[in-house]
Amino acid sequence: MWVAQSFGALKNGKECHLYSITTESGVRISVTDFGASLVSFIFPDGVDVLLGFDNVSGYENHDFYSGCIVGRVAGRIEGGQFSIGDHEYQLSLNNNNDTHLHGGFTGLSKVVWDVEVLGNTLRLSHFQPDGTDGYPGNLTVTVDMTARSKTVGGRVKGTFLSIDMRATCDQPCPVNLTFHPYFNMSGGEKSALADKLTVYDYAGYVEMDPDTILPTGQIIDCRGTAFEFRDRTIGEQIGSVEGGYDHTFSLLSKDGWVVPAAEIASDTRRVKIHTNQPGIHVYSGNYLNGTPGKAGQRYERHSGVALEAQNFPNAVNVKGFPESVLQPGEEYKRNITFSFEFQS
Repeated sequence: MWVAQSFGALKNGKECHLYSITTESGVRISVTDFGASLVSFIFPDGVDVLLGFDNVSGYENHDFYSGCIVGRVAGRIEGGQFSIGDHEYQLSLNNNNDTHLHGGFTGLSKVVWDVEVLGNTLRLSHFQPDGTDGYPGNLTVTVDMTARSKTVGGRVKGTFLSIDMRATCDQPCPVNLTFHPYFNMSGGEKSALADKLTVYDYAGYVEMDPDTILPTGQIIDCRGTAFEFRDRTIGEQIGSVEGGYDHTFSLLSKDGWVVPAAEIASDTRRVKIHTNQPGIHVYSGNYLNGTPGKAGQRYERHSGVALEAQNFPNAVNVKGFPESVLQPGEEYKRNITFSFEFQS
């Protein structure tokens, strides 16, 4: 069962909490109600593979989206503008004053979520009113985080954290939710560029304009390029990618099935990600700049790599990208599942 403890207070005095659960395999998972943020994935050897902070003030004061849910729309929206039917919308411009990023100034990452503990499931919910950061409609979001273990012949063979995200809105509105955990599989002993990354069954990567960090609309074949991740270190070919990795890979999932998307690993620790999202975004921590984090660490460039299962960036404006508009009467349903493997 998830157990709550104080995680400090926000600037306005509101108390926040940390919810933790230890699985049968010895993996300890912690989540805070501020931004529904994933705070810790601690392996049985005591190594925490997530970047983050020791209390809620770090999550409130810093804006690199460590572990939090992002939305209504993850990623960038060009000019913060989109049209639905005859209606044109202007969102807040919280990125270089010309782009809307990760839901805006408030979004879903800078609010305190309601929490209900249901055994091994932590249910987080939030209501976002019409007009928040310029988005149309009243949005209701529920996130169920369920920790479970797989047992074979009476022995624990694996641990999973399944995250079910559901949303409804009373007006047509783009919705693209994801979580933004930064991984460092050595626990900070090495740069995350030393971690091995595999991306499974993908058609290619979404080509980005290096100046705007917005998609061109093209899906590029990865074979034989710096974007072909098949059990090699993240840093192996990053030097040939201008600015570092900040790219979405188009997954070959079908009919909404939850399928393997990616895995990140050290010699002894491995996290696999399964999802029914159409893409997984790989961000190599290019703009981390010395932010103080957990246990006295400082998060320099490439200290962590974010793996974000999501729709394509700017999908609401790019013809041919997966549909992103949620209609009244529909329910948005997406899943991200993390599995943990440890070799002593």
